[in-house]
Amino acid sequence: MSVRPVPLPAYSGRPLVGDADLLARLHLLTEQVDYALAEIVLRRAAYRRACEEEAHWQWSPSGVEALSRPPVAEALARQLAAVERLRLWAQELHWLQEQARLRGLLR
Repeated sequence: MSVRPVPLPAYSGRPLVGDADLLARLHLLTEQVDYALAEIVLRRAAYRRACEEEAHWQWSPSGVEALSRPPVAEALARQLAAVERLRLWAQELHWLQEQARLRGLLR
């Protein structure tokens, strides 16, 4: 099967998304980043609580051995998932801020 290149229409320079929509998405993403930061704080507290609830531990909760406990490993996995969500939201926010700056909507 052969594949031929498809000609794309020339870019007209006009944005596909309106300025109001772009600013609304920026506002939404700013809130999402704030929520993600709060979630990370809560997940970290849950991780520390899970570490401290194991009263019979003979090692520090920061050691690698702590991850052998399922509640601790699960709490850490949730915290890392929250960090990944923050990374994704922040990456999109950065890209949209650059788009808004190019349009002259932000300083």
